[in-house]
Amino acid sequence: MSAKSHGRHPPLRVGIISAAWGARAHLPAWRSLDGIEVTAICTSRPETAEKAATDFAVERPFHDFRSMAADPDIDIIDCGTRPPLRYEMVMAALGAGKHVFNGIPFAKDLSDAQAMTDAWKKAGTIAAVDAFMQAVPALVQMKAMVEAGWAGEIFGADIAFEAPLFTAQQCNVPDYAWFADPANGASALRNLGSHMLHLLVHVFGPVTSVAGDSSLALKEWPVNGTVLYPEVPDRASLLLRHGSGLPTRLEANWAKIGGEGFRFSIWGSKGRIEARAPIFPMAHDTRLFSTQNTALGIVAMQEIAIQPEYIVVPGCHAAADQPETGLLALASIFAAMRDAINGKSKAAPDFGQALHVQTIVEAAIRAADERRWIDL
Repeated sequence: MSAKSHGRHPPLRVGIISAAWGARAHLPAWRSLDGIEVTAICTSRPETAEKAATDFAVERPFHDFRSMAADPDIDIIDCGTRPPLRYEMVMAALGAGKHVFNGIPFAKDLSDAQAMTDAWKKAGTIAAVDAFMQAVPALVQMKAMVEAGWAGEIFGADIAFEAPLFTAQQCNVPDYAWFADPANGASALRNLGSHMLHLLVHVFGPVTSVAGDSSLALKEWPVNGTVLYPEVPDRASLLLRHGSGLPTRLEANWAKIGGEGFRFSIWGSKGRIEARAPIFPMAHDTRLFSTQNTALGIVAMQEIAIQPEYIVVPGCHAAADQPETGLLALASIFAAMRDAINGKSKAAPDFGQALHVQTIVEAAIRAADERRWIDL
């Protein structure tokens, strides 16, 4: 489907801030879409901006995000890098009337989250966040099965992301060594937990109360020949109560050797459905399992095939079954932004959902400190 046939709108022009994850992951996802042109890339210095533009075949280099935000020939600003730096980028883009894509964690704290959400409402533009778990095909199908009553009346859900991003022996994600500094707004809860909270809210609705516990277990990270001393919790456990009354439970741990990766299990009066992924859930490697066997004892869950309708995004050419384009879920979020800008749908997850998740995170931290349930 051509960009012209996809709604007869002129292509939307995207500027990406970041030559790291923004260029490696976001750029191919944007380029997989009809009706989108990535025309600009921004880094912090002229020489790196020029190099990024050449390396990634992007027409216009910028080394000042404010200039990019003010440019009338750019429609969407994709804000990369860490939360404290992203705040000014998002505010500059919204202040210039641009549509905005923002990363996860949404903000370093609740104050920044509220300010960005207020600015978005004032701007009246489209704004979405990088919480793309809810667009992973297996998880889209899982939600549809729950809504169709496959598991019956829903009694509860567990979600977990447990992986050895950092261990005493090695750092498996050296690009994320900045997680160690609390000034950057990171922690197992703020990072891994925010992604999972977005999914829980998407499937079950808003959270009304939370209890939690968190701690720092691994005191040293070996990174690129040096040792970092993290000052943020590397594990968190939450009990959540949704507005419907449904209880759910969350586990986040980024220093667990032999961790099982991602798991999301929903059970009810008729059965249980579970999604699994080896690390972060992506389109190409997230699988679904289920059982309606009521026998006592260990029951083998059967794998469910992902149906074709869940791996097709209109106007998108990303392939769900290839790791390098396992970015189908991210492209799906971008496609929803594109369609919302063109007046055809609603962008999700938007800044409103992101603010709610940030509120849950901050309440969970307070709940852990005060050793009690906190109502939102």
